[in-house]
Amino acid sequence: MKTNRIPISISALLAIAVLTPTLRAEENHGQKHGHKHTEETVKVSLPETLEDLWSAIKLEHAVLLAAVEKKDDHATHDAEEKLQVYLKALPEKIISLAPTAQKRIEGQAKNLARVYDSIHHAADDLAWEKASADLKKAEGALTLLAAQLPH
Repeated sequence: MKTNRIPISISALLAIAVLTPTLRAEENHGQKHGHKHTEETVKVSLPETLEDLWSAIKLEHAVLLAAVEKKDDHATHDAEEKLQVYLKALPEKIISLAPTAQKRIEGQAKNLARVYDSIHHAADDLAWEKASADLKKAEGALTLLAAQLPH
C-alpha cells in the first residue's frame, strides 16, 4: 500500500521557508510591534500640563527628525514610541475644551500617530526615503494639530 507522505526533510524545509521571514524580522529588529505604547512599556514620564506635553511632543519630534536624517533606526524607533505615548495622553489634557474641539484635536492626534507609525516601519525596513517623505507629512500634521490646541 502506497502512502502519500512527504519525506520529513521536505516537510522541514517547507516549515523553514514559511518561518524564515518571521525569524528575519525578529533578528533584524529585535522589537515587538504590538503598538501597545504606554508610559510603562516605553518608560517615559508624562508631563502634567498640556503646555508641557506639547513641548515634549515638539522636542521628541525634533529627536525623530535628527534620527531619520542620521538614518538611525534604533533612535527613530525610540522617538516614535515616545511620541505615540505623548499623543495618547493628549485627550486627558484637553477635557476642559468643548466637545467639538476635543474631537478635532483627537482626530489630528490620531492622524499624526499613524504617520509616526509609518515612519517607524519605514525605518525598520531601512527605507529612509519613505521615512523622510513621511516625516514631511508628520510636520504638516503637527502644524495642523498645533492650530487646534488652545493658545
